[in-house]
Amino acid sequence: MTKNKRFKDPIYGYIDIDENIISSIVDTAGFQRLRNIIQTSYSPLYSSAVHNRFVHSLGVYHLGRIVSESIVRNKNEFIEIGEIERYLKIFELACLLHDLGHAPFSHTGEDFYLENGKRNLLHNVIIELTGDEDLEEEIERKNYKAAPHELMSVIVALREYGFLFQNDEEKSFFARCIIGYPYAKREEIKNSFLNCIISLLNSTVIDVDKLDYLIRDAYITGFDTVSIDYVRLLQSISLRKEEQKYQIVYKKGAISVIENVVYAHDAERKWIQNHPIVQYEAYLLQSSIEALKNKYTNVDLFSYEALTEDGIEVFENYRISLLCDADITFLMKNLNNDSAKEYFRRKDRRHPLWKSEAEYKAIFNVGYTDTIFEIVENALEGLCKYLNFVCQSQEINKAALDACKRDMENAQRLLETAETNKEKLEALIVEKGKHLQWLEALETFANEQKIDFDFVILKANQFNSGFAKEAFAKIQIEFDSLSKPCFFEKVTNTLKAEKSARDKFFYLFYRRINKENKINLRRLAVILGKIALQEVFDD
Repeated sequence: MTKNKRFKDPIYGYIDIDENIISSIVDTAGFQRLRNIIQTSYSPLYSSAVHNRFVHSLGVYHLGRIVSESIVRNKNEFIEIGEIERYLKIFELACLLHDLGHAPFSHTGEDFYLENGKRNLLHNVIIELTGDEDLEEEIERKNYKAAPHELMSVIVALREYGFLFQNDEEKSFFARCIIGYPYAKREEIKNSFLNCIISLLNSTVIDVDKLDYLIRDAYITGFDTVSIDYVRLLQSISLRKEEQKYQIVYKKGAISVIENVVYAHDAERKWIQNHPIVQYEAYLLQSSIEALKNKYTNVDLFSYEALTEDGIEVFENYRISLLCDADITFLMKNLNNDSAKEYFRRKDRRHPLWKSEAEYKAIFNVGYTDTIFEIVENALEGLCKYLNFVCQSQEINKAALDACKRDMENAQRLLETAETNKEKLEALIVEKGKHLQWLEALETFANEQKIDFDFVILKANQFNSGFAKEAFAKIQIEFDSLSKPCFFEKVTNTLKAEKSARDKFFYLFYRRINKENKINLRRLAVILGKIALQEVFDD
């Protein structure tokens, strides 16, 4: 009889885990590291949001087991698949280990895994570890781009816990579950079955990873959202074969829960993840980490080696192993950097001029034509890229303005001595001149409003509802009275959404010295709109 250990969980009551899994995975240093990786970047907005990747991983494992039990109940329908229990056990391991390689501060830090073209390197390591020769061709043809932490999680898991798998086929299936890369040979019935299982951990609409963090984040933060009956949803899942291909089907009783999952995900993305306070904290952390990388050029802080028990030497007599949030904050405390100081001194932080995508649109889109709005947005996006190139920063201030002027002067001197490519250089100077014009406009606005010319500009992604996704519309719903399942879009029209025409918007942060000073944001729209209008006339 299998012996289990029980974990008390505020969401699910108790989570039972096989003692063999406890000893071989959960109690090891690599997995315990996740206790020191914060789950979200929401704590500056919701002070209670300090839950970690450890409890989330246990939760996803728990939900994965519910799914497995639901599928096993119908195992007689999967005779041609073979040992489905073994595949489901690997799926459960993937649920447990799916976040094993998460970087410090979770999503805030994970992009550092991909610097200097490392995505290809990580893909190649996974191909080598799994022996899956089809992956290389599939990645190139499908342009697959898993999240950085998913790639690293696969690598850490297969290197540290490779003994759990019997062969390369199992390793490949485990890896695909985490990174969400389905088998390309979909015509093979076994692959279609395995692709269904993969999507139950990593999909664009509903999966056990998303379910746990939606429920857990709402509970821990206190953010009021809809209730998600995860038991009803997961127990309604079945796999049905049609025309020699398996597909996931939900029973009709899950319709309301499916809508609630998408609604909850929309609410978290729109009102928490895109909140300017959350965005700004991420900026401070990323700027500080960039400064750390520039200071410790001899080591790669965001590497597989740093995640191991052996670790890496940062400087004499100081090593980092099992890299976590505390390691980064320790190094930040020893960093003479404005972003690091601002991170620790919350009272010194800049404040957003507007606090939501809705307010941003109200300020700029009202009174603008679509053409003017598009010019302004494209100019702001170009300015973000230019600042990152010239200043390695998103700060807009006197130093940035001077740096841009020097860049212009250098380009003009280069044009004077150039013997070839003069037209290209002239066009480049015109482009630089436009960036400079927008910077000077922001300086004018700051002077008019009697605030410091000291902004930070951050690009955010415009919100698009999950109800607008084709994958949501194509969810299969099963009715007892019908021989075939129906698409979700055919059986309910209560919630629909259109994709946004634009994919970006921007936050502008400033130094708020006097809280009583009322800033005229329409004036900013007028100043920037005049420049955009002039561009229309010039064209």
